[in-house]
Amino acid sequence: MVAQQKVQDCWLAVNLSGLLPGLGQCYAEQWTKGLIVISVFVGLVAHGLWSLLAADGNTTRAFWMFGIAGIVYLLNLWDAFATAGRPLQPLGSKQRGNDLWYGVFLSQILPGLGHLYLNQAIAGAVFLVIGVGLAIATNYLPFLLPLSCAVWSIAGYHAYRVTPASPGRLHSRSAKMLTVVVIGGLLLRLSVGSLPTWVDQAVMQCIVPSESMVPTLQVNDRIFVSRDARYQPKVGDIVVFTAPDKAVEIVEAEPNSLFVKRVIGLPGQEIAVRAGQVWVNKTLLPKDYADVQIDYEWGPKRVPLNSYFVLGDNRNASADSHVWGFLPKENLVGEAYKIYWPPERVRSLMES
Repeated sequence: MVAQQKVQDCWLAVNLSGLLPGLGQCYAEQWTKGLIVISVFVGLVAHGLWSLLAADGNTTRAFWMFGIAGIVYLLNLWDAFATAGRPLQPLGSKQRGNDLWYGVFLSQILPGLGHLYLNQAIAGAVFLVIGVGLAIATNYLPFLLPLSCAVWSIAGYHAYRVTPASPGRLHSRSAKMLTVVVIGGLLLRLSVGSLPTWVDQAVMQCIVPSESMVPTLQVNDRIFVSRDARYQPKVGDIVVFTAPDKAVEIVEAEPNSLFVKRVIGLPGQEIAVRAGQVWVNKTLLPKDYADVQIDYEWGPKRVPLNSYFVLGDNRNASADSHVWGFLPKENLVGEAYKIYWPPERVRSLMES
């Protein structure tokens, strides 16, 4: 007696691997291969994110990691199809043109494509216009993201339901797999679509506009600024802040414009600038950070509570606390912790 071979759908495997590389191979019961693909892909993405956002990470390496992860993703889709074991028929059955999971796969790429493949022109056009329209609108109205993602998932679900597949080709797991593909696709799109917002809530990107922080920061350096409500500046930290009212008045800065300077004095400390050097509580600042001698004198003055004394590293060409006074704590945006571009300038600012 010959055992019946288990039926596996290659395009279902592709849909699953589209959610998470390696998942389609696991569906095809190639567990070792699937787990290796999952591990490699997740490792590449995780290392890429760390390289991009971490202070000690290399931004150039991050782009390489993301590029390799993209290649792994595409190869994984092809391998998922091959692993499931059906001869390559990218348009499904040539006689019927109604491969059950191929229409779903096309709908994951672009809502409406699956319906056009199924000769459902009106439904395809509706899903295409609404799906693409919402995707474009989401760039300007982020609150539309859940609705946009839902339309893409509904398109895949509807394409599955209207496919006139032969009952003999269906199996008991199809309904469960449909739930996995539709809900998984929805969560994946929501996560990827929300990622820029999540990152922006934790990290701000800024471009250095002037030479006030030379030599540490050069004009057009792109820096990451950590947004942390619990952040307590330390002497030596490079901070980004909105222009204080006095800076707006004295140096005619634009309201809400961003400054980047280095923290020199903390609340309660006495600051003085004399003989070309900075003194904190009558003690010479251990590390001056500047390449030139200061050509002005200031103080001594005590830093008020909830305020800081900040200077640019290019001391004689910086509109900072010696010009417009102390920095109020409420103006702080966060600590500048990394130069992430250009490639030759990438480095941590945590110990500059």
